Amino acid sequence: MPLISIRVIPVVFFMFIFAGCGEPTLDGTTEETFQTSLAAIKAPLSESAQKRLDQILEGFEFLFSENVIGVLDNSENAKKRIRSRLDGLSADGLIEEWNQRLDKAISALEEKKERTDTAMEQLKDIVVKRAEYYIQRKQSVVKLNVHNNTEHKISKVYFHGILKTRGRRKAVLEDDFNYNIRYTEGKDLEPDKSATWNFALLSSVWRKAPKDAKNFYLNVVVTRIDGELEEPIYDAYTHRFSTKDSKRLEALIAYRQNIKADESAMTPTAE
Repeated sequence: MPLISIRVIPVVFFMFIFAGCGEPTLDGTTEETFQTSLAAIKAPLSESAQKRLDQILEGFEFLFSENVIGVLDNSENAKKRIRSRLDGLSADGLIEEWNQRLDKAISALEEKKERTDTAMEQLKDIVVKRAEYYIQRKQSVVKLNVHNNTEHKISKVYFHGILKTRGRRKAVLEDDFNYNIRYTEGKDLEPDKSATWNFALLSSVWRKAPKDAKNFYLNVVVTRIDGELEEPIYDAYTHRFSTKDSKRLEALIAYRQNIKADESAMTPTAE
C-alpha cells in the first residue's frame, strides 16, 4: 500500500503544476470573477493589446444586444450572456470567437439586405400611379390607383407609407398597411390591369396624424404581393432589411475596421 501511494503522489503533483502553468482564461461565474480573470489575462499584454481586448468586449456587448438602444436598456442582460458565452476562453480564444461571431452577424445582415433589395426590384412592376391622402369622419383614408405589370394574379398587396409635409417634405409618420383585394373586391387583380381602392388606415399610428390633410401627401411603396392568400410572390416586408438593420450593419462593419485583432497581437511581447 505505501508503494502505491508513493507512485501516485508525483503524478498528482505534476498535474497541479501543469494546471497552474496554463494560459489564463475568463471566469464568467460572476461579474467579479469575470473582471478578476480579465485582469489576469491583460496583465502580461502591451497597452495596445489591452486596449484591443477592451474594444472586443465592448463589441461583444453590442453584438449580443438586440439593437443599438438595447445596449443601454439591457446592458446587464447582455453582460450576463457575454460572461456565459466567453467563460473559459483565453485571449486567443476570445479573439477567435469575436472574429467568427462578427463575420457571421455581418454576413446575415448583408444576405438580408440582398434579399430585400432583390424583392424590391421585382416589386417595381406593381406601380402605384396615384396616392391620395385625406381625412374622412376623423379617420385617415388613402385612395390608391395601382397597376399590375407582373404576370401574376394578386390577391393581396402590402404597402409602406410615409406621410410628409408638402413644402419641406418632412416625414411626419410612417406605417405598414395592406389591402386584401380578393376579400374586398371579390376577385384578384389580373396581370396588366389597374384598380383604384379607397380604404381607411386603421392602425393606432394614424391617430397621431395631423388633421389638416391638404398640407400633407402620402408616399407609398409596395413591399409584398400574394398570389394565394398569405403566400407571397415577392416579399420585402416579412423579413425586410430595415433602417435599424442598416444602422446595425454599419456599426458592425465599423467594429471590424477599427478592431484589428489576431492571435499574434495578443502575445505578451506585442506592441
